[in-house]
Amino acid sequence: MRGWKVLMVLLLAASASSLGCGFGFADDTSGGSSGLPTSGAGPFERPGSDPETPIEEPWLLSTRILDLTQPAIIGRDGGGFVFFFAREPADLPAGDTEIWRGASLDPRQLPDDVPVSVLRADQAWEEGHVAAPAVVEQGDRLVLFYEGGLATPQLGRAESTDGGRTWQKAAAPVLADARAPGAAFDGTRWILAFTRATAPGIWLARSADGTNFTPDATPMVEASGIDRSFEKLEVADPALGWVVESSGRGHWALWYGGLEELPDVGDAPRYAVGYAASFDGMTWNRLAGGRPVLAAPAGAPTVLVEGPHATLLYQANDGLRPAIGIALHP
Repeated sequence: MRGWKVLMVLLLAASASSLGCGFGFADDTSGGSSGLPTSGAGPFERPGSDPETPIEEPWLLSTRILDLTQPAIIGRDGGGFVFFFAREPADLPAGDTEIWRGASLDPRQLPDDVPVSVLRADQAWEEGHVAAPAVVEQGDRLVLFYEGGLATPQLGRAESTDGGRTWQKAAAPVLADARAPGAAFDGTRWILAFTRATAPGIWLARSADGTNFTPDATPMVEASGIDRSFEKLEVADPALGWVVESSGRGHWALWYGGLEELPDVGDAPRYAVGYAASFDGMTWNRLAGGRPVLAAPAGAPTVLVEGPHATLLYQANDGLRPAIGIALHP
């Protein structure tokens, strides 16, 4: 265990779909109005081990005693990125998570803004549980959608004007029977991607004001059921983005976890990361061939696209505990 993993243990504990062309990032040469836009589609690769860097690749955050899950990432003024994640302590009760925030100038270096708790459960409907952050930038304001509730999962909303260090919650949840949100805004429309405890698949809900959402009648992405497909059995944990290419054209991008087979007893599920995209938010395509943009183990993705480069954070087990991994393009 290198210095970063030791540091994270001390600090966290002490702080109480169809296309056959190639991938691209900063252009929309793969589209036209009917094709699949591939800005945001990778391919992503985990950084290889490098003894000269202070992190233990490919882990951004990892400890032996805490569960670190469901990351979110946004850009930071001046360079680097801000990240959010759910943190659950090792002691009981189960599910008593908080949302934490940190920031880093370079994914291969230690965070220059050490992770701290920024959102805790303090409303009755949250049932002691807040997790799965999805953050949307709105000028000098951040909008957060998050999962609350254990027996009855719902999505809450909060706003921040200090870069995500403090949050003002809405008085009530914005979407019932929903968990694991992804969120994006194209300047006119808000879309929430989410999963449900009561029905499989990834669903979408739409809003003009970012507060009042109407869910679609059917799921947008479902498990493929196809042998040797990374998403044969399940799709989960969506992340949503509005990506603007160098040409000025934008599209909706969805990243999500896909599960090919059930794990052995006692093992963690081995998700891989899938990709779908849409120009209009209504008609969505996935990559052809049932192939992921990041191989297993990698679930609960979140992606920051910056010109020709992109950073993907994901959740996977490092030993026995869920940790936050990192993958890059190119």
